[in-house]
Amino acid sequence: MSDIFISVKKKIYDNQQSSNSVQALKDIEIKIKSKEFISIVGPSGCGKTTLMNIIGGLIEADNQKILINDKMLNSNNCLGYIFQTSRLMPWLTVFENVKLVCRDNNDVNNRVENILKDFGLKDFLNAYPNTISGGMRRRASMARAFINNPEILLMDEPFVSLDQPAAEELYKVLINYWKKNPTTIILITHSVKEALLLSNRILFMTKRPGSILMDYKVKSLGPILKIDNKEIEKEYYNLLNKFPKLLEGVK
Repeated sequence: MSDIFISVKKKIYDNQQSSNSVQALKDIEIKIKSKEFISIVGPSGCGKTTLMNIIGGLIEADNQKILINDKMLNSNNCLGYIFQTSRLMPWLTVFENVKLVCRDNNDVNNRVENILKDFGLKDFLNAYPNTISGGMRRRASMARAFINNPEILLMDEPFVSLDQPAAEELYKVLINYWKKNPTTIILITHSVKEALLLSNRILFMTKRPGSILMDYKVKSLGPILKIDNKEIEKEYYNLLNKFPKLLEGVK
């Protein structure tokens, strides 16, 4: 069980060419229960990726506190990260790309082979990234992120460049694996419908400097992983009718 507490007082980027600076985040405080699926939605430039990079330990902020089970996040914690692009090493096979990140070498070949089978890639273990489709590369990157059974899986718009059928197929693959191997997931997305479809809660952010505008509990959780399903459409329109400026970062 890995409950998470995230607190960031502020994050400022200094401009090296001038005396100007940009404040990306302010007064962030988030509590996430173990094995929740959280989505973060907000206007462009509001600091979503900055916040995720702070959670992932890639950058630091002023007065930040990232706690897992009341202990400060450190190198012993296992986090997975899925980016907007697959970021596979082109000179390695799909199998080798996943094996490369394994923290435990115990029975590693079988573990890598099994997880790639779970993600529908059993016939492409020895394929190179440039010989498979974009959707398959995304599957491989998901398998790579899950291989170490991460306490937290961070996903930065992993479906952004996919067409709807390809994205929906990946939704199924992701959710099916997550249900069998639950972990805490934090997803950044620009799509409210995608957030409604996949997550338990949605954190809506203000415009820059980003803070948490609204913590919304999703109502229409169900087995139909399609963007245009009627429950999602209804909740989406009800939400935006009630808060018409939500996507502008205003409640």
